[in-house]
This record gives sequence, C-alpha cells and structure tokens, in this order.
Amino acid sequence: SLPGHIYFVMPGQVDVQVPWEFQGLGSVSMKVSVGETQSAVYTVPLNDYSPATFLISDTKGGEVIAALDRTNRIVSSANPALRGQAISLYVNGLGPVDHTPASGDPTPPPQPFVQTRLRPRVTVDGVDAQVTFSGLAPYNVGLYQINIVIPAQATAGLRPVVITINGIDSQSVNLPVQ
Repeated sequence: SLPGHIYFVMPGQVDVQVPWEFQGLGSVSMKVSVGETQSAVYTVPLNDYSPATFLISDTKGGEVIAALDRTNRIVSSANPALRGQAISLYVNGLGPVDHTPASGDPTPPPQPFVQTRLRPRVTVDGVDAQVTFSGLAPYNVGLYQINIVIPAQATAGLRPVVITINGIDSQSVNLPVQ
C-alpha cells in the first residue's frame, strides 16, 4: 500500500528503502512494477533492527567498511584509521530514530541530529569503541552514521569490526587501522 523508495537498480537487483511506516511489522507483501509489467506478490520478512555495513573496495584489494576520517577522507589501507581518533561508519538497519523523516526524504541538516533510539555497541579488533553518535546521516535517505573513537588497544592492520544493536550482530567486516 506504500511505495518503497528506490536507491539502486541493476539487472536482477532493486534496492529500496522500506518505508518507516512499517516499523514493528514482522513482514510485508511486496511487488515490483516497471511500467505496465508487475512481478508476483511476495512476502518480505522485516525486523526493526538488522545492522549491516556498506563496503567499499580497498586500495590493497578486498573490501573494507565504508568510513570517513575526521577530515572526511575515505578510510582505506592507504589512509588507515588512527588509534585514538574519531571516524564515521556508514551502515543501515539500526532501527527507529527519535525524529523520523518522511519516508523517502533526506535526513534534514544536522540541527538537531536525528539519533537512533538505541545506542549500538561497536567493537574494533574485539575491543569496544567509544560511540559518540548514532543516527541518520544528514542529507541522505535512510543512511545511518555511527561516529566512533578507534580504541587505543586495537592492533594495526585490517581489523574486524562488529556492530551490535538490540542484541543483533552485524557481520564482521574489515577496517584498516594504524
């Protein structure tokens, strides 16, 4: 009964924002329409919390979590996150927020920040990182941002990052640390 808001389309894949209005539902019926052509209706399971990360290609090959350092440069093996310094992680599936924008609308400018109702736990190399912000990234649609401080105890190299919210863990992904 509500349109999903399209992020990305390629043959065999359509990425959409699930409307905020579906919070709390266990599933929804969905169909895809292109012009006059429609898919069969199918059921999509939903969960308010399902933390997941966006990955980017690393300068040394492989993939790393999408992150920016404090100067807004992409974190990669050529520009690793520094222990004791802040970075921003870009993720999805962190659930309800305190000031929900209209479905499909960008998050408004960062005054006030739109924060998640629950604070996630982020580990880097198995060590808790200090989370200084968790919410929607300003000027984006449905994109979450987590600001963390890299733990001083994290070892250098490609280190595993796991995000946990409401007892649900993301998959472990790599983050270059120095």
